[in-house]
Amino acid sequence: MRISLLILTSLLATALYAEDPREYRARKAFEAGSESGQRQIDAIRECAVSKIQMCVYPLIEQLKKEGNENATLRRESAQALGQLRAVEARETLLQLLPKENDVHAKAAIVRALGFIGNKADIKTVAGFLSDNEALLRRAAARSLFELNDKTASAEAGSKAAGEKDEYTKVEMLNAALRHEGGKVEHIIALAKILTSQDRAARLRTAEVLAYYASKEALPDLERAQSVEPDPQVRAAVSRAIAATLFNN
Repeated sequence: MRISLLILTSLLATALYAEDPREYRARKAFEAGSESGQRQIDAIRECAVSKIQMCVYPLIEQLKKEGNENATLRRESAQALGQLRAVEARETLLQLLPKENDVHAKAAIVRALGFIGNKADIKTVAGFLSDNEALLRRAAARSLFELNDKTASAEAGSKAAGEKDEYTKVEMLNAALRHEGGKVEHIIALAKILTSQDRAARLRTAEVLAYYASKEALPDLERAQSVEPDPQVRAAVSRAIAATLFNN
């Protein structure tokens, strides 16, 4: 009887002090805009994961904080605004993009523009396909995939042939295939990256090939399955083979 009473008391106390969803969202928006350190970064990430639109304007303010010491804050805010597809942030992102000196924060802004999805930004994003930094070229390719434009896809495909960074090349080919899914040369070029020394490039290649499920990649996938040393990549290759066999 006493145990039951204690349990009931505990449940009542929990219900009494429980935070309702609106209060929770408001608290996270406040923390994202006013806290500092890891607590603030955690709140920003939660805004993105839980799609808390109330966070948009506090995050826009974080984008404006200058200095190397705030680079992580700007990067996380840009990433969150992209995931929130915050059209309200577009003008600020465009204004800050040429001023941003931190490559990771700059890449996050490019990615955010892709997620926001205004096709007027295609020219700005596509300009980074020729950047000296592989991370920015990769961010541009991924954003062009999101922006889903035929001409931009063709431009990404043309850049892929000369791309030295294999992980970036995967993303360029993926952007090209968005509108040129039947181009065998893109699939074959992608499948060759399964032999790359770059584990991340091999893993991403297998994921993209699973999505397009093109029979032209099957011989390279089967060879990769027999020699791939990394278990996660090998599992991705196996999924790509299964998807290809199912769809052909």
